[in-house]
Amino acid sequence: MRREREIKLRVDSYKEAERALLEYGFKYVDTCSEEDYYYSHPCVDFSATDEALRARRRRCGGLEYYTITYKGPRVVEESGIKARSELEVELTSSQWSALRDIIEKLGFKSIARISKTRRLYRAECVDASLDELHGVGYYLELELKCNSGESLVREVVSRLSGSARIVHETYLEICLATRRCV
Repeated sequence: MRREREIKLRVDSYKEAERALLEYGFKYVDTCSEEDYYYSHPCVDFSATDEALRARRRRCGGLEYYTITYKGPRVVEESGIKARSELEVELTSSQWSALRDIIEKLGFKSIARISKTRRLYRAECVDASLDELHGVGYYLELELKCNSGESLVREVVSRLSGSARIVHETYLEICLATRRCV
């Protein structure tokens, strides 16, 4: 199990967020389309336990990737960085389909399908995703890969303070609240 640490910003200007990433040394990696399918547990209210079960299909550069991910409860650190445990397994297309079928036969219900276009950037110790959450708007996620990346994250957040705001909600929570996700 790994510990995910990230900060998410709702950005007013996609171009401004991209400019900030490049100014701080982030390098463009790829543009991907993602479809996320979220499930509710038949006996546990994941919204109450702050957990998530997600199946993701990602298309990048003509290739497709499939994952199933469990996300544990969030802890928001003093710095605004959100931390949570995460278990993820990569699958082939047929394994992904079979595992989704198994999950549904066990009583899990699909509660949301979320589509986004994600531009990936990377800097030392920080991965950035500049996302268009279809039907809702633009977001920037900065994920720490090591502790020394915290100062870079703070600098980017400070640079965007006039055109972005930190959000602690997940994309699932945002989509369920707005009912505008595609």
